[in-house]
Amino acid sequence: MDQRIETDKEYKSQVESFIATQKEEKEKRRQGRTPPTDPFDLVEYFLNTETEDMEFEVARCRPLMNEDFFNVITKLIGTERFSNLPDEERLAELETLRDYLTAAVDAVDKATAAWTAAPERLKKLLTSKDKKAMLLEMAGAGEIDQALMNLLEENIAGARAAGQQEAAEFMVKVQQAAQRYVIT
Repeated sequence: MDQRIETDKEYKSQVESFIATQKEEKEKRRQGRTPPTDPFDLVEYFLNTETEDMEFEVARCRPLMNEDFFNVITKLIGTERFSNLPDEERLAELETLRDYLTAAVDAVDKATAAWTAAPERLKKLLTSKDKKAMLLEMAGAGEIDQALMNLLEENIAGARAAGQQEAAEFMVKVQQAAQRYVIT
């Protein structure tokens, strides 16, 4: 398919049009949904969310997903489990949802923490007198991650756009030195 895209301009145009249409439809679908604020309704909202939209919805609804929300899911699981005629499919859906959302919220929180800490770590690296020693120290502390590398890349692009070639070249050297220590 990649080979055909390279050689057939009409096919390439069709593929690009299809991708753009899919992206537009996904965006319309996401914007057409409004997350409820009630925890019980939010559980149902997640149960009715398409799999491909779950990450987006978790990130969007993260402020609503607090201890009360998870208590509601636990209560719904308990209610279903101990009812006279438990619906095993619904019980499995609720348990899977709880497990997925717990892990997803943890991932969102970790990513948020990494992104908010990246500017401080970049400043610490760029202002240190001995960059190599600081890189080793930061690598040992697990502080060189993708968020830091992305921020460094943004700063390089910004320096180039501002015509600051010397600063951009310096940051490229720092980026190359840091690349071997990136944690994933």
